[in-house]
Amino acid sequence: MVGSLAGCSGQSGSVFGGPVGSYVSADNDAALMVQITSVHDGQVNGTISLVGAADDGKNVAGTRPFSGTIEGKALNLSIENGTGVSLATGELEGDKLRLTLFGNGNSSQFTLAKSDAEKFDQLANATRVRAAEKKQDVESVAASKDRAQRRSETQRSINQLADGEFAKAGEVLEKSRRIDVLIAGYRAARDRTAKMQSAKHSINANSSEGSYRISQIDYQIDGLANDMENTHTSVQNYMTDLISFANDATLQSSQRLGECQTDRLLDCSRLSAGMQLFQSRYQQFRRDYQRENAAFTGKSGASA
Repeated sequence: MVGSLAGCSGQSGSVFGGPVGSYVSADNDAALMVQITSVHDGQVNGTISLVGAADDGKNVAGTRPFSGTIEGKALNLSIENGTGVSLATGELEGDKLRLTLFGNGNSSQFTLAKSDAEKFDQLANATRVRAAEKKQDVESVAASKDRAQRRSETQRSINQLADGEFAKAGEVLEKSRRIDVLIAGYRAARDRTAKMQSAKHSINANSSEGSYRISQIDYQIDGLANDMENTHTSVQNYMTDLISFANDATLQSSQRLGECQTDRLLDCSRLSAGMQLFQSRYQQFRRDYQRENAAFTGKSGASA
């Protein structure tokens, strides 16, 4: 009914006896009243009124005047709709009014019973209550969808964070495994440097050939030292980046775990596992880093 009569609504007033009076109808989503206010020389005038509950929960209400003709039981009406007129035909049978409305290429049929305006007011108030209930339901569904969407986005962020921590844990493991190789490289470089330093002492620096050989040895020693320095610097840089990643991941994981405590529909199990694995690998790398640093500086405590 609402879709057919969204442009109509009503005021009260009824007169019993003859066609003049109020005719009322209602269904689950609207209350309709046709008031015939005057009949004279086959001409009929009145108003058509509607109070309805639209699908989106909004309350639809309006009143439109009509005019037309009556011949015996038959009515032909023109209803003003604000932009033109809508046509309707009807038939009066005692206290019943059967009305057919035409508009937008469609027709809708209603059966109304003669009553008074108070009856329409009661039906209209009940319709307004249903409209409010519909609106509440619509808002509840919308809120539920919004919560579901936000939960989905949060879960996606949680999964991405877990993926990042698992990936980083694997990377850190590989870096830890390379520390022993680096330490062995430092030792080999120092042993080689020591041998070259020893070889320099047996060379006559006063001869041109001896001077050339010494310069070549010094060049190789400098190269070994630069290689060690570059390797150590790369480990330091990685450690700096790793600390930043660990701090950021710890903060984000704590926030996400808190959200999972608040919303039990979120799943943080994989994040917890990823965080635990990363922290374990991170702490191991910190120990390996200390060994690498000791090996680079030549201090004790760098044994594998």
